[in-house]
Amino acid sequence: MAQDSDRGPGAWWAFLRRRWVARRDPPARVAAADEAQLMDGLKREAARAQRHRHDGVLMLLELDPWTRLQQQHGEECLQALDERLDQLMRQQLRGGDWLLPLPRGVWAAYLPCTDPLGALDAADRLRARVATLDYRWQGQSLPLSASLGLAHWQDWRREPQQGADQLLQQARQALAMARGAGCNCVRAYAAMPSGRNRYSGTRPA
Repeated sequence: MAQDSDRGPGAWWAFLRRRWVARRDPPARVAAADEAQLMDGLKREAARAQRHRHDGVLMLLELDPWTRLQQQHGEECLQALDERLDQLMRQQLRGGDWLLPLPRGVWAAYLPCTDPLGALDAADRLRARVATLDYRWQGQSLPLSASLGLAHWQDWRREPQQGADQLLQQARQALAMARGAGCNCVRAYAAMPSGRNRYSGTRPA
């Protein structure tokens, strides 16, 4: 079972707090709080990777039809779907991985001690599970798909804050590339030997 970035009782408290804040605060404030929690988790992982010299991967998953589902079926449909997807992803991840839901149909997962190929395999299995999920709302079957962006952590020389910032930026760029490829696929960020950057895309749907 995958763990939250704050493990144990703190994970459940963080979940309840997000639900309460979502009802009270505007979306921009909710997004800022979620990103701060994500950055805290990534900084801890960067510091741990630096100490033990192991790598890891940040995975961003975005539900492709989120905006359409919100417009056509409303918030209750999305909340129920969020719970189904959260459960599905935790079943697919390992015990040492952690998962954090973000606003607007996005989830962040960190996979410690994972190389790029292993992360690509895990991401594509997850993409396939989302695409085959039987989700119904008010008797109507709703087709789903997801786009995923991956970034591999292996630069132990960087300070944890710099490493976390870089990892999140690269994962976001890879996710944008997955959207640009038509969605329902996995894209991974990779650095060119010359210092220029490219995307290493794999396993389109």
